[in-house]
Amino acid sequence: MEQTNPTTNRQGLLCLVKGKTYRLTFALLLCSLYAIGQNINRQMVNQLLVKLKISKADEKRVAVLLELGKYQIFKPGESKPDLDSGITYLQEARKLSDSLHFLSGRHEAESIVIIALMEGGNRSAGQTRFAKLIADCKRTGDKEAEANARIRVGIWLRNIDHNYQNVYANFKQALLLYQSVRNQEKEINALQEIAITHLYEGKIAVAETELLTVLRRYKVIRYPKLHYTYNLLANVGRVKGEFNKGLLFSLLCIESMNKTKDTVSAAPFYGDLAQMYMEVGNYKKGIEGYKKSLEKWKQERLPNFALYNAAGVIGQDLIKRKNPREALKLMTNLVREIPTNTFIQKACVAQNLAYCYDALKNHSLAEKYYLETLSWYAKNNMNSEASQQAQKEIGAFYLQHLEFSKAASHLRAALLFSPQENSLSTLKDIHFLLYKVDSATGNYISAITHFRLHKALNDSIFNEAKSKQIASLQIQYDTQKKEHDIALLTKQSKLQQSELKQEKTTRNAIIAGSLLLVCLLGVSYNRYQFKQHSNRLLQAQQEEINQKNQSLSQLVDEKEWMLREIHHRVKNNLQVITSMLNAQSGFLHDSTALTAVRESQNRVHAMAIIHQKLYQSDNLSQVNMQEYIHEIVDHLIESFDPQVHVQEKLDVANIQLDVTLATPLGLIINEAVTNSLKYAFPNQQTGSLVVGLKPIDSQSYLLTIVDDGVGLPAGFTIERSHTLGLTMIQGLSKQIGGILSIRQDGGVQISLQFNLTKKPATAPLLAV
Repeated sequence: MEQTNPTTNRQGLLCLVKGKTYRLTFALLLCSLYAIGQNINRQMVNQLLVKLKISKADEKRVAVLLELGKYQIFKPGESKPDLDSGITYLQEARKLSDSLHFLSGRHEAESIVIIALMEGGNRSAGQTRFAKLIADCKRTGDKEAEANARIRVGIWLRNIDHNYQNVYANFKQALLLYQSVRNQEKEINALQEIAITHLYEGKIAVAETELLTVLRRYKVIRYPKLHYTYNLLANVGRVKGEFNKGLLFSLLCIESMNKTKDTVSAAPFYGDLAQMYMEVGNYKKGIEGYKKSLEKWKQERLPNFALYNAAGVIGQDLIKRKNPREALKLMTNLVREIPTNTFIQKACVAQNLAYCYDALKNHSLAEKYYLETLSWYAKNNMNSEASQQAQKEIGAFYLQHLEFSKAASHLRAALLFSPQENSLSTLKDIHFLLYKVDSATGNYISAITHFRLHKALNDSIFNEAKSKQIASLQIQYDTQKKEHDIALLTKQSKLQQSELKQEKTTRNAIIAGSLLLVCLLGVSYNRYQFKQHSNRLLQAQQEEINQKNQSLSQLVDEKEWMLREIHHRVKNNLQVITSMLNAQSGFLHDSTALTAVRESQNRVHAMAIIHQKLYQSDNLSQVNMQEYIHEIVDHLIESFDPQVHVQEKLDVANIQLDVTLATPLGLIINEAVTNSLKYAFPNQQTGSLVVGLKPIDSQSYLLTIVDDGVGLPAGFTIERSHTLGLTMIQGLSKQIGGILSIRQDGGVQISLQFNLTKKPATAPLLAV
């Protein structure tokens, strides 16, 4: 569900206005969204991928890996491939940070991995690792990394758990840490997160005061990106019915965004401004804003509730202009291009389709999609403005078709939300519709009550003073824009006049220079004729050489591209197999079967790592065994949650091996390490696991896997064992022509001697 993702939760926020409880729209979560990581768009990601290919193994590369990891993990929805891809980037960032002794880089990577674990459903593991991370930050004095981790986890908890005690504790601790390291920008951001949490709790007066303080402090330190705070204040004004304030802050938000050229959030900003225009009755500018918002969302090609909501408003405009088929085409093409992936996105699309079919006079299909809309919202447990709007819309639908009892049922359901109402504007419309229903059914006393409530709310929102302020704001904004355009035109005109003068001077100089040049050309012509013939001969020879070189270069490039594409596809296929095994495990209840599926996933993962590395590497046939073995062992230890007491020790030389040799070695290591983790340390026994790979000479290598666990069971013999893991180790050892030895000496020691020529083994295969 979309609500489980801290960057895409659209449940809304609670607030108190004039003694009544309201729920803020999802747009108020925007600053929270970008505060925890999703602060780059697809274009920036493509630039980071280019940097990653050419970057050196330094701290700048760590920063690139962290940004790519955050982008994948904080995408809308909760796609497992996205989470896996993000964790892969973060693991590489962590390992590179370790090799560089870059402590803060490792801590940052770990804090984002914690969010990924909790987002993937493993909340207990995430909380355990969070406690260890905080302890390590305190031990090493990395205060800023601790504060960053607390902010991320606080935001995640705020969107999942309605007990805000831990949320405030993390934010306030982060605030003190930022103060101690004198990072004013992040300190103010922590204050903003506290204000957003107050909005969640319904303390709108406190939150609004805090947001104005945040705005003032940002201005003091000359922080340029004020648009995120303006956007929060604009939405507070909209929900309170203070449209003059809402429009002012929306316009300031767009102005700040354009001034700083920070257009990452342009899509939601344009959408919020469009909604403000719709609320104040400026329909034309509202539609223009929604079109801009939709265009920006489509550039990202990521499913998002706001994307489908903007398309729905544009579709309703097409319906209003008697073009419902175009509206239906807009929605069907959009969903085909960018499929939905959460319940609330599906609800929004269903509601948009209901509008279209109602306009096409297909009332039964329209009713079906309206009811489907409510069903999707119910599945997501969404008690928000969007779900309340759905109840209002279906009520209006039944009223239009004179089904008054159904209309009354849905409209009154819209008033029974917890909290009962939403924005003043929405509440005003619901009372007006109930006035119509009660009038039609002869319930005149109730009708008068609803009409009075509608009128009181309407007068509160659109009193004369506010209307004048709104008109004044728009005139002021349009005037400033025109003045800016005129100043720009004047500057361009002066620049053109200056260029004309310079062009005249340049022209005279060119004429004089041309005359001199004619003389020089006459002198040079004879020399040119003499050299021309010899140059033609040399050029012909050079062209022939270039053609051959180009042909060879194209062949090499095509071969490299094909190899890279093969590795990429093999890696994708192996990931599909892993996902299929993971899906199958959800239907298994037998522990033996589940263990077998998990071990199969680990085997596939060991092979997939090779193709992932070859696809990302410039060398398409050689595998860095140091990195490869590190990733296999880390993955296996992390996949055995109860085995966190086992300490890994890697002693692997910086060796490059051919993929045909690296693959069976990876599978051998996978099986040996899996056996150690499963059997060597029962009952939470502590111990160590050592994996080594060293050269013996220029052609021979020795692989060792050693644990200090309980050893082999009494009476166990290798010859009589027929387990799949041991069979694979023996078979793969024979395949590479290696000499395998398995001994018991205070644990189990497996050693494999092999050489690059793959000669068959001449020594005994097993020795116990």
